[in-house]
Amino acid sequence: DQLPFHFRDPLDPRIDAMRAGLDEMAFTPEVLRAAAREGYGDIDVEQRLGEMRHPVLVLAGRHDRTCSVAAAEAIAGGIPGAELCVFEDSAHMMFIEEQAGYVAAIEDFLKRRA
Repeated sequence: DQLPFHFRDPLDPRIDAMRAGLDEMAFTPEVLRAAAREGYGDIDVEQRLGEMRHPVLVLAGRHDRTCSVAAAEAIAGGIPGAELCVFEDSAHMMFIEEQAGYVAAIEDFLKRRA
């Protein structure tokens, strides 16, 4: 039920294809409630971003409701030398919504930085 939230177009036909591939996974409100109550695993590392010493490519979808472009900019801005790539026609699922651009961005980054 949450997949449409992560796509730019909540009626995107690729949602059903993705859903079919996830049928072995358990998605329940109880899992989300537990994660929310327990701080999502306490993964708040914002104050430590400056310690990152490896090449980092931060990817963001212009229409992402989970991690906004502003949040992605903050992540990239906090990591020395990080690069930011914004996908203009995607939300959180840019690897599906703009697959060719996504692959090209990662290939380019790896060729230059790895």
